[in-house]
Amino acid sequence: MILVTVGTEQYPFNALMDWVDLLIKEGIINEEVTIQYGSSTRFPDNVKVSKVMPESQFRKYIEQSSAVIAHCGEGTALLLEDFDRPYILVPRTSKFHEHVDNHQLEMADDLENQGVLIARSPADLAKFLKLITISRKALTFAEDKYLCDYLSDRYPSQDSGKLMMLCSSGGHFKGMQGLKQYWQTYAQRTWVTFKTGTTKTELNEEKTYWAHSPTNRNLPNLVRNLFLSNSVLRKERPSIVLSTGAGVAVPFLLAAKYLYKSKVIFVESKTRIRDLSLSARLLRSWKALDLLIVRAEEIAHRYPEAVYIPTGNEQQSVKFGLNDVQITSFNETVLISTPKNIFNPEARRLKEDFQQLCQEEESFRKIIIDMSNTEFINSSGVGALVSCLKVLRQKDIQSDKSEPTELVLWSVDPQVLSILKMTKLENIFNIEPVTRTNRLSISKNSRSPNQSNRFAVILYRIYQVLINIPVLCLFAYLMYFLYPAIELDPRVPVHPSVRSFPKRIIDICGSLVGLGTTAILSIPIAIAIKLESPGSVLFMQKRAGLMSKPFGIWKFRSMVKNAEMLKQKVTNQIADSVDGSSTNNDGGKFFKNSNDPRVTKVGRILRKTSLDELPQFWNVLMGDMSLVGTRPPTFGEVGLYELENEYTDEKMTEWSRLDVKPGMTGVWQVNGRSSVKSFEEVMEFDLSYKQNWNLKNDLWLILKTVMVLLNRKNNAV
Repeated sequence: MILVTVGTEQYPFNALMDWVDLLIKEGIINEEVTIQYGSSTRFPDNVKVSKVMPESQFRKYIEQSSAVIAHCGEGTALLLEDFDRPYILVPRTSKFHEHVDNHQLEMADDLENQGVLIARSPADLAKFLKLITISRKALTFAEDKYLCDYLSDRYPSQDSGKLMMLCSSGGHFKGMQGLKQYWQTYAQRTWVTFKTGTTKTELNEEKTYWAHSPTNRNLPNLVRNLFLSNSVLRKERPSIVLSTGAGVAVPFLLAAKYLYKSKVIFVESKTRIRDLSLSARLLRSWKALDLLIVRAEEIAHRYPEAVYIPTGNEQQSVKFGLNDVQITSFNETVLISTPKNIFNPEARRLKEDFQQLCQEEESFRKIIIDMSNTEFINSSGVGALVSCLKVLRQKDIQSDKSEPTELVLWSVDPQVLSILKMTKLENIFNIEPVTRTNRLSISKNSRSPNQSNRFAVILYRIYQVLINIPVLCLFAYLMYFLYPAIELDPRVPVHPSVRSFPKRIIDICGSLVGLGTTAILSIPIAIAIKLESPGSVLFMQKRAGLMSKPFGIWKFRSMVKNAEMLKQKVTNQIADSVDGSSTNNDGGKFFKNSNDPRVTKVGRILRKTSLDELPQFWNVLMGDMSLVGTRPPTFGEVGLYELENEYTDEKMTEWSRLDVKPGMTGVWQVNGRSSVKSFEEVMEFDLSYKQNWNLKNDLWLILKTVMVLLNRKNNAV
């Protein structure tokens, strides 16, 4: 039996319920599941659920369970430490409205360093449940000798009179228990805390007042605690009020400081390792603290007036994140984890791992690509995902499977998702929506936008909202027209030319001039095309744009009407490599024949003068192309790209040319054009443009293009 417990907080933890439900449906969890669900509103099917359990029953469930899945609360972690049962913690976040702040993310970082299993994604949870046998040293949250010694020296009991101890239940209560060596020296002492099974048992012989809970976002209880604080303090008149935190402390400590002139000591939680809690920040700003004690050096640097007392539990980081576990299998399901970035080398490695997996004799019903660790991908990363799908389909055909193996993407980051949406790949891959609730480590939060691009992030989010609203979507289209890069998350690292606004202004101005010229020449060109052969004047073909984003490229028709059907009868003169190895018919990575019989007489003139490409100014104006860029490939060509082939000193792949928006002209067009007979030469030209791009070079290439077109020996076909 697996026990899932999320405490009794007023915040639902539906994301965790979705994770458990998903793992049950995938067959990864095949045991009986019992859920103590707190305030959650969604639950898996066919599980036992209970909102509140008596403590005796709760402990009994823990003892009977094979594993416990819990939220990352201090009290929960310490309670589970008392049992000889493996447990996994999942931190709550404010992003998904599961907590008032991200305290549990901070705590998760610290606990992970001590060897506690912290699941930050559904895939983590799956791997931990299979590899749950990891051993570590026990946690020692409650031991606080250093702090007790400090308090005894600064506020000795013989000089201080009465002591009041103030805290919430759970981890804050455990923290106060860790100060037992100090507070036991006071003969006159009083407790104020929340009433739970644990506090009732532990404080059976102590003088205790029960505060009202919960306090987070609960105005009635805040008011009730305010009245209670005045009543208790007037009756007890403590000399010192010692608190280990939580929202209940604020009204009591304010009243103690300003109404009853008590000394106020606030001990920040050990799990606060980067900033003070909200309670501590409020009390500090209102100057209600005589002593602020913090347990993390980073916080001490931020607040110089605080006293830093080490926890005494420092140890070398263990980092049990199972980051090295790349492939894990569960019955007929296999899970592959991807790295932080999927660029050129990582893309090749992912394809190799996937190929090796598919070469094994074992047959899988489903393959899950877990992208919870992946922050960014480039065109090679897109190519790796496409290659994995192609490899899997070839494997299914070879195995003669009645049903294709399902390929699913889990935990796709927003930055990666923006690329998949732009390239329309989100419609090809099955992306599991409930897995997009990752709990990113604060210490590794490189995905957060920096100050310089915050405005760009705001504009991007406005665009994402407007694009789906009728009528208002017109404003989104206007934003895209002025700045096509608006459809990409600003945090995605792309080639600088993609986000260059001056380059876009040049494109708009140049395309308007070009369309004016096209309008003048289109009438005689259209008449000439129609007189020679039947069919439409314009020809549209699907091409791969930025990162393989599909778009329709426009040209004046230069071939006969049924040109595509006749293509297989024409020899391809372009070799795949510089050694001259030929690629017969349609087998090459792109197609060209200087004496193509399908080209009409008018079409040959249009190609020689490049007039057939004039309609592409419309593609430039719409943002699908640029005036200067790489050659826009067909999807037949892209389908033959290999991740294994490397170019330039940076070992770019053939997919790398798609990191740049395609252009009407470029390095290839002004360096031999159709006289180039090797695909590798074309790749070298395109990748050199990517490496050496700048606005000055763009303007020079535009000028050079005009000069080439005026040259009768320009080799255009």
